[in-house]
Amino acid sequence: MSAVTGLAAALVAGGAALVSAATGGWQPEPALAAAWCLAFAGYVVVFVLHAEVLVPRPLLPDRAAAVLLLVAGLAVWFLAPELNWMATLFVVTAASWTSLAPARAVVAVVAVQSAAVAAGMLLIGADGAGVLGAAGAFASFQAFAVVVVGSAEREGAARAETDRAHAELRAAHEQLRSAHAELRAATALLSAASRDAERLRIARDLHDGVGHQLTALALELEIAGHRATGDGARHVTRAREVAKDLLGEVRATVGALRDEPQRLEQTLRELLGRLPGVQVHLAVDVPEPPGQEVALVLVRAAQEVATNTLRHAAARRLDVTVSQDDDGAVTLRAHDDGRGVPAVVPGHGLQGMVERVRSVGGLVVVDSAPGAGFSVTVHLPAPAHGRGAVVAREQVVT
Repeated sequence: MSAVTGLAAALVAGGAALVSAATGGWQPEPALAAAWCLAFAGYVVVFVLHAEVLVPRPLLPDRAAAVLLLVAGLAVWFLAPELNWMATLFVVTAASWTSLAPARAVVAVVAVQSAAVAAGMLLIGADGAGVLGAAGAFASFQAFAVVVVGSAEREGAARAETDRAHAELRAAHEQLRSAHAELRAATALLSAASRDAERLRIARDLHDGVGHQLTALALELEIAGHRATGDGARHVTRAREVAKDLLGEVRATVGALRDEPQRLEQTLRELLGRLPGVQVHLAVDVPEPPGQEVALVLVRAAQEVATNTLRHAAARRLDVTVSQDDDGAVTLRAHDDGRGVPAVVPGHGLQGMVERVRSVGGLVVVDSAPGAGFSVTVHLPAPAHGRGAVVAREQVVT
């Protein structure tokens, strides 16, 4: 029995009593009528103040409300037992007690109210069959109300528990998605770092091994050229020139290996590929690959975008483009089709992105609106512009 149903039942019973009084069916003494009206009004007020029908929250403690409903209901009944339909209040009271008290107390209340029905019927001179019939009928009504309310509350509790379990499962799933994205990001960065380390190792080996040996060979040939004569001197001179050319090529190769830019597109594809639940569209158009530091900032920015998309956006699609203008400046643009936010409040991840971009003189622009998704633009100037000449700032467009 809902609170609205209980209140409606009480008001209908009270209205029937007033109609009976108005039509002459019930003609109590004025004092008795006033007492009855006061008791009935008290019952309704207590019910309303506790049942959250007209108020946002209960204004009476559970125990006090339960006792007052019982007392007011008994008062209404015994003041006019000839209005036998007013025993309907006992059904409402029993249903209310089911939500407010333990089972033993509810059983005791049903028994007390059933006895009150029997006593009231005796007071108006009903015979034994009438007394037993009325007491039995209203005892059955009370028991039915108690069973219905108890079942509804157990069902509601089970539904709430199920909803809580589903919410925890969804939260765990989101955490798992984020952890998966972070793991892929770490793997991509580790792979890139491993390639860089291997490339630098090869450069060192060439410089320390072949480079030193060619240098020593060129010196020996130079000494031999001073001592040799005739055709031997010409061959030594040619050999010395070949050795110097080889040494130059080794040095150029070592320099190229040390300065080789990071494979930006490959790293981004490893990072953003197969984000769980999100379709990623990546486009990279960088004719002149950026240096190691700039490339790392771009990869870290893409990592933060992917993590935020999984954690907060509830998006199905993420578009990421990396482009380079004629001056060599590189721009990363990312946009998801998620729910968006009315105002962007930078967290630790976004603040970290801004700080990294600031370290290379870049700019971060964030734009979002409810239903319009989330956009991030990272602009990094060309190295020739001077890293210290540009002050990075964060623009949050709401």
